[in-house]
Amino acid sequence: MPGLVDEGFEEATSKGESKPASPEGETQRGANRPDLRVVQVDTDRDGKTLYRNVGGMWKNVSKNGNEFYTLLIGNMKLLVFPNTQKEEKR
Repeated sequence: MPGLVDEGFEEATSKGESKPASPEGETQRGANRPDLRVVQVDTDRDGKTLYRNVGGMWKNVSKNGNEFYTLLIGNMKLLVFPNTQKEEKR
C-alpha cells in the first residue's frame, strides 16, 4: 500500500491484542500473512494519525483457475472477485 508508506505508516496495537484469524479460522503465525492489509484510520490524543489493523486480503485461485481474494475483517469473511462484466456502450 504505497499511500500508507508515504504517509509514515505507524501501526497501533493494544496489549493483549491477538493477531487476526486467517480465512481458514486459524490464528496467523507469520507464514499465512495477508497479501493486502486492511487498516482503519484513527487519531491519538495528540492528533497524530494512526492506522489500526482490522483485517487482510489473501489471493486465491479457484478450482477452475479464476483468481479471487478472501477478505477478512474481524469475524466477517467475504470473497472478492474482479468485475469482468463489460459496460454496454450507449
